[in-house]
Amino acid sequence: MRPHQPPFRLREVKLEVTDRCTLACIHCSSEASPSCSREMPFDKAAHLLDEMLALGVSEIVFSGGEPLLWPGLYDAVRKCADRGVRPTIYTSGNVDGCDVAMSLLKEHGAGCVIFSLFGAHKDAHDRVTRQKGSFDETLAAIEAARKASLRIELHFVPMGANYGELPRIIDLARDKRLSRVSVLRLVPQGRAAVQPSMALTHDQNLELRRMIEAGRDNKMDVRAGSPYNFLLVNESPKCCAAIDRLTVGPQFNIYPCDAFKQIEGQELADTDDLCRVDRWSLEECWQKSPYLREVRNYLTTDFEPPCDSCELLQRCLSGCLAQKVIAHGALKKAPDPMCLKLRRC
Repeated sequence: MRPHQPPFRLREVKLEVTDRCTLACIHCSSEASPSCSREMPFDKAAHLLDEMLALGVSEIVFSGGEPLLWPGLYDAVRKCADRGVRPTIYTSGNVDGCDVAMSLLKEHGAGCVIFSLFGAHKDAHDRVTRQKGSFDETLAAIEAARKASLRIELHFVPMGANYGELPRIIDLARDKRLSRVSVLRLVPQGRAAVQPSMALTHDQNLELRRMIEAGRDNKMDVRAGSPYNFLLVNESPKCCAAIDRLTVGPQFNIYPCDAFKQIEGQELADTDDLCRVDRWSLEECWQKSPYLREVRNYLTTDFEPPCDSCELLQRCLSGCLAQKVIAHGALKKAPDPMCLKLRRC
């Protein structure tokens, strides 16, 4: 195996700067909405950015909610760019004046804008966002980003009702000359926690794997991150949660990765100490947080049965840690809840 080894250097931080959003997607793990008030004050966010850059963080992502609704976004992007880091923005593009927003992002030094699409036509996409016209607005925003000469990628979250859209989304990306489609695994938290029918079945996961491989065979960069290691589609599987990356929520709570953002430190480490970067410094939290230490301990110690003797272990590394915590309520050495060898329904 390829166990992670200390020292653990923070390389990537995702800042979820607001939970306000013009959409109300059926699966949203943040339960974002137009009326949500959870948001980072800019002065505290700017201080955090200074800490991140001083620690040598080289990849910064602004997410939400909808980060284009956050008043501090352009100044934050400029702060990063002035220090040599060209940040990435996750967005739906569903905001007033999006063409101006894309130009401002380019002007202030953004490197990439990643749009979420949940279908390749308006009916499929708008059913997920619960906002009529959101598909057309996202396509218009993609065109605005192209005119601004920003690098553009797509995110797609497969669910029971839309997973078959992936080939058409890949075709759409190719037609628009986009560089990558990333397939993001549904996390059963937030709104998705109360709708178990969203999760893919064993057979649907097999079909999803076939579609990912077909897209790659047709020369499209189709990325499936570490949560999809159980699909056996990643050549060098790994999980880097709390190893070189961190997610910070709008109220400054830290999480090992996005999929942990409904899992608080108290649940895994019996304490919330060193779990907020507005109470402790980023460096203190990164180096000393009991929460992060528990996750690192899991990722750097031996696997247990039945995974330790499985012939597929080198290809899946037992799957997604966060999904296992959600399923078992603890850091349990166990197969991924969707393990293709064990799950058949």
